This record gives sequence, C-alpha cells and structure tokens, in this order.
Amino acid sequence: MPRFIAAGHDGLRIVSVDGITWTNPQLGKEGETYRAAAFGNDRFVLVGSYGGSNIFASSVDGTTWKTSVKDAQYSRYARGLGFGDGRFLALGGDPGSVGAAKPFNIVSSDGETWETPVETGGKFMLRRFAYGNKLHVAVGDRGRRVHSPTGNDWKDAPAAKPIDTLVDIAFGNGVFVGVGLHGLRMSTTDGATWTEPQRGEEGDHLNTIAFTSKDFVAIGPESTYRSADGKTWERKPNKNPPQTMTHAEGIFVGLKWKGKIVRSTDGVVWTDTHTAERHLEAVTAAR
Repeated sequence: MPRFIAAGHDGLRIVSVDGITWTNPQLGKEGETYRAAAFGNDRFVLVGSYGGSNIFASSVDGTTWKTSVKDAQYSRYARGLGFGDGRFLALGGDPGSVGAAKPFNIVSSDGETWETPVETGGKFMLRRFAYGNKLHVAVGDRGRRVHSPTGNDWKDAPAAKPIDTLVDIAFGNGVFVGVGLHGLRMSTTDGATWTEPQRGEEGDHLNTIAFTSKDFVAIGPESTYRSADGKTWERKPNKNPPQTMTHAEGIFVGLKWKGKIVRSTDGVVWTDTHTAERHLEAVTAAR
C-alpha cells in the first residue's frame, strides 16, 4: 500500500495511505512554507522557506519529522527537490533577480544534513528535475533545459527558447518528458537533443506530470494527456484537476487552492477528498 505526504503553509504536514483519509496533521511555525517534496532512501523529504532561511524536513513514516535550517540570505531559496543517484537534490536561486538568478544545488543523502550550496552556472533558475539512465535532466526559467550525470556540472541544451519553457519533467520507459504552457510537450533521451515542441489549446497549461510505470500522465486545467513514449499522446477533457500531483500504485493525488486535496484513479476525473486547515503546495508518495 502506498503512502502519500502533503505539505505547505505554516509548516503543515499530513499523511495518507489511500489519498482519501488524511491523518497526523502537524504544524510548524507561522510563516514556514514547504514548497517541494520527494521520496527516496526510504524517507520523505521536504524543502521550503521561513524568513531569510531555507527549511528542510525528513521523515521515514510521515509522522515523526526531523527539521533543519540553512541561511538563504533572503534571496537564495530552494524551490525544487528530487531524488536520484541515491541522494536528494534541491534546486534554487534568486527568484527576484533579472538575468542573474545565480542557480545553485544543495545535496543530502538523508534530508537531515545538507551540504554547502554549490553554484551551477547559467543565468536562469532550474526548478524541476528527473533522474534516469544515470542522468539528471532539469528544466527551468525562460526555456532552460540542462543535463548532468552528477547533478552539479549542468550542460545546457542548445537553442532553448523562452516560448518552450517546461514547467515539470518526469522519466520513464527510457525517456524524459517535459510539459509546459499551452499544452507544451517535449521529450529527450539524453537531455541535449529534444523533440520538436507539441502544443495544445491556448491557456491549457500543463502544470504537472507523472510516470505511472507504463505511461506518462500530464495534467492541465482543462485536459489530461497520456503517452507511453512522450511522442504520441491521447488527450481527454478532465474534471476538477489539481495544480500539482503525484502517483503511486494506481492512485493519483493532487493539490488545489486552497488546501484542497483531490484523488483520481485515471488522471481524468478527480474527486475532492480533504480540505486542509492551511494551503498545501507539495505532495509526494512512497513508491
């Protein structure tokens, strides 16, 4: 049976085994916000911010948490988080800068002890990454797409365009698939060479994507797209879709404003299951 964790404002963390019943709500300090979540090494990890600091939380069961803090100097915030090659990798930068975000990575094996931030080069922040075939592939602001075996020495894909900005990325069936604005879909096997962009309806932004063990599922405000290879897609109008979601063992769990949790078994029809006392921004699952 899977286990889902959702987290967000004022440090709220809650847990569920089915996406329907949510238990063990825990709050942090007023103003703490967890923005990203990941699972790996048999534990859940969260990253976020509080005042001028980055905050981190780690748990093996979603009930007992260990937290830590690192100075972000009111500008160098971690915004994305993923797991790959046996470690957690947080992506960050200065989101308020213009043309000089100073992107960085922070690495941890357990979500408790984090290494010193390492600047990774480039002008624009990286916000999401996926890991597969011994390769990290990340996407970020203004169409930035990069790849790296280690997650530190990123190499940019050539000729990236702001119009092709990818919002989220997933790996499966030997391919990385990214999604973005106006139904944008692109794929790559090596992070350097990408397929030509496919686009959908204007305004139907694909905000989140997951791989189910057999196919990719991407969610927008009006449509759900499915594909086994990231090239040939099936589109269906959806109902009550989330802004971000995760998947495990045939269950999709997603988050909506304000504090709403929705659940689906097909990624198309979503049902409200819970409304949290604070807004939630991050969700992940043990796989």
